[in-house]
Amino acid sequence: MAEIHKLLSEPDNIEVIRDTIAAILAVELENQYALALEAGDAAARDYKVGVYVENDDPIQLVNGDTNPFPLVNVSVDSTETDNGSTKVNKHNMTSKIMLDVYATGNTAGGEDAGTKASLKAWKTARLVRNILGAEPYTYLSLQGAVTGRDLTTFQAGEPANATSAIRVKMVRITLEVSYVEDVEITGGVLLESGGKLTISDEDGHVFVG
Repeated sequence: MAEIHKLLSEPDNIEVIRDTIAAILAVELENQYALALEAGDAAARDYKVGVYVENDDPIQLVNGDTNPFPLVNVSVDSTETDNGSTKVNKHNMTSKIMLDVYATGNTAGGEDAGTKASLKAWKTARLVRNILGAEPYTYLSLQGAVTGRDLTTFQAGEPANATSAIRVKMVRITLEVSYVEDVEITGGVLLESGGKLTISDEDGHVFVG
């Protein structure tokens, strides 16, 4: 006979944290793009950054003349119980969140396409770092559940599936988040603004509005 008599449909805290990180980035990057346009920045397009969740192959988003870059993909790499966490139903956890930034130099290849792609990837990584490292996001708008965050590593690399003619480069940022599992999360950046987070089931694209 089953001992659990309710549908286990609620996400774990780490899932909420991941999605909140994506929402923060979507809101703030959209604002950065608006500010760049307002300032008449010639490179304003560099600030129009797509945000995705758990999409491990964004190269597949390239379709004909469609260029989805730059973009950042938010995914959970691992989560583990901290040493000394002994409570039965409440655990202090540390998770590694991967923030994979992708950018391209142009859509036609060329000798300098790789260099341009790398420069744009690092530029986008800088935006991500400055947003998530800002004081208002010390607890990722999830005080009570999140107890701290730290951007620990930045590593340049090549996409796993670089079969497209578009030269794409990436920078992987590791964000370590300390949090308490099985504590109810009741707040967040989206609740404050009245916005709604939508994550596409098809490709993980994040929409806020």
